[in-house]
Amino acid sequence: MIYRKIRKLEQHKRDLQSLIIAAYQSGADPEIIAIRVSDLQSELVKVDQEIEFEKLMTQYKLTNAIFLVFAASLIVIAFIKKYLL
Repeated sequence: MIYRKIRKLEQHKRDLQSLIIAAYQSGADPEIIAIRVSDLQSELVKVDQEIEFEKLMTQYKLTNAIFLVFAASLIVIAFIKKYLL
């Protein structure tokens, strides 16, 4: 679940790379190819930045999850000590 967005972005990156290859292999006008490849490369840079951001945020999400589990366990322990012992 945490890595789902990263996998989607990596798939999108592979799709963009294949579109760049297809643009070079097409028989279109070289100026049109250059414009299309430039657009695809700029989008590829954005996707790479999103992937790096999501990898960074994954560590943050895991840290928050661990903190919440630890805090909940402390609350349960305090409840048990106060009311059951």
